[in-house]
Amino acid sequence: MNAGDEEDVIIGTMARVVRNLAGHTYPGWSTEEGRKAVADKILPVIQKLPGNKTAAYYAEMTNLSYTQRRVLLERKQISQCMAARQSGCHIVINGKQDTTFMVNEEEHLVMHLFSSESQHQPLIQKAEKICATLAKELKFAENAKGEQLTSLPAESGSGIQLYTVMQLPALVMADMMPQINRGLEKLMLNIAPLYSHMGDDAAYLFVIYTAPILVGGTEEIANHLYDVALTIAEREHEVRSRLVNNAKTMGVLSDAVSRAYGLLRYSCRLEYAECINALCMLRLGLIAGFVEADGVTLDSIVSFIATYYIATAPYHMRYLAPESSETAIELARSSFCKQLIAQLELTTDFFGALIEQNPSYHE
Repeated sequence: MNAGDEEDVIIGTMARVVRNLAGHTYPGWSTEEGRKAVADKILPVIQKLPGNKTAAYYAEMTNLSYTQRRVLLERKQISQCMAARQSGCHIVINGKQDTTFMVNEEEHLVMHLFSSESQHQPLIQKAEKICATLAKELKFAENAKGEQLTSLPAESGSGIQLYTVMQLPALVMADMMPQINRGLEKLMLNIAPLYSHMGDDAAYLFVIYTAPILVGGTEEIANHLYDVALTIAEREHEVRSRLVNNAKTMGVLSDAVSRAYGLLRYSCRLEYAECINALCMLRLGLIAGFVEADGVTLDSIVSFIATYYIATAPYHMRYLAPESSETAIELARSSFCKQLIAQLELTTDFFGALIEQNPSYHE
């Protein structure tokens, strides 16, 4: 049995990049005419960017239903602020769906860039390239120091904020998250549940993020965030190893994994929170060796299970079946997860795994 590696703890990274046009009122104080004037300047330039000519999605917010907005929120492709916007506010999602452009969010232009990699450098380079291209045709608001001006003066700087998403089931089970929180505060970083509306540890997913970064400090802060994420990942692996190699705690861990496996395989109805928690424990069970997948590599199945966090989300399922009741959605989610177990041919022998790892466990 093993504890996993960096990739099974660091789920992915994101960068938020903001820019404002000189001479235009910020969206929060602007009129509909003002927002339209900003959109008329920014949209044509965005749509000419490589990858946006065949954009996967483009819409003005007034044309999106409540369900469509919630789907985009579940995917983290738009912000809560953008989900509430109306006329004159637009989104463009590029062809690869790894970059979202929001026009007239809190700022005139906000970009969300996503990556499955654990380091931010590729995202930063991409963001800088996009901003340099846009700056050839758009005049961005800057102060005398060359800092990007924002609707919150205290956040003026490079206009970049970095995020790392991590899955930390062992640290949660060991009740070590308060210690992690205190350590991050001292390192000038923040942490929050990825699914904060469902509780503090839904799916054991957390996002660690920086404050808006000052001009010239992006690479240093990115390296700092990566080093901290690696340290937390190492700590997660250490705790997993302790849980697996100790007879008493191994029983707790195997019980959690077996309950998750049983829930996903045999339940008739599944609420979203219990579904993603069970998926997380199933994923951990695969990494630790409690669960096996015939004919499929561990890396591919671990990544595949992670996609179900989004696929089973409430508004993703409701978008596919808009007239369905909540009960019908829960029934469909349960069926979806049963298909996952069957499709990947997942098998398990928890008691055998316990005896093999700890011969004295049965005593």
